[in-house]
Amino acid sequence: MLDYELEEWLRSQKAPGCPECPKLTWQHRVQYAVSYAINDYFSLDPEVRLHTPIQVLLNRRWPRNRDVFPDPLHYWKVYNDIIGQLVRISEPEIYEHPIALYEKWDTPVAELDLHLSVIFQAVWQRQKDQKPWVTVQKFLVEDHPELVRAFTHMANVFWNSAFGQAPDQIEIFALLDDRKYTITKEKLDFKQSLDYVYLLAETAGERPFFDA
Repeated sequence: MLDYELEEWLRSQKAPGCPECPKLTWQHRVQYAVSYAINDYFSLDPEVRLHTPIQVLLNRRWPRNRDVFPDPLHYWKVYNDIIGQLVRISEPEIYEHPIALYEKWDTPVAELDLHLSVIFQAVWQRQKDQKPWVTVQKFLVEDHPELVRAFTHMANVFWNSAFGQAPDQIEIFALLDDRKYTITKEKLDFKQSLDYVYLLAETAGERPFFDA
């Protein structure tokens, strides 16, 4: 399942694809452009990134139809705000290589008797105190606390199930709100995350985020 479908489900509490669900919004279209810009940018070698502004990559898929936005002023404000945030986030990483970009990973969760599938937008491994330090990143167009909570618990359950421990850090960016959530390993509780994922699966009914 794509990120925007998870977000829409959490907002509407309806299964994706139902007749009552709205059509693609400007948020969906902007999320699509942002996702590809980040993927394209960090797929480049650092020496190429130096001569390739992330704005150029964003423009490749930026929505041309302004009618899906409330008005032209809003269209340009969103565009400029997104560019500013992507530049700010990407510049410190210009020489770094993520170990994963927009990859769908699957793992069995024995405690819940299901297979969990998560699309990880960016995963970084660095050295901290001479030890590997793993950071999982997610990029949202707008702040959505319930989606932040869901991704945090899903990532924690996935990492514990697949690798035997929590990720060192989860970073979630809400671009238009200029907000960054940072959740370190010490703040992650596996039992709480298992309970949350179980309830999410039960509430979803048909388990749209899980392969049983």
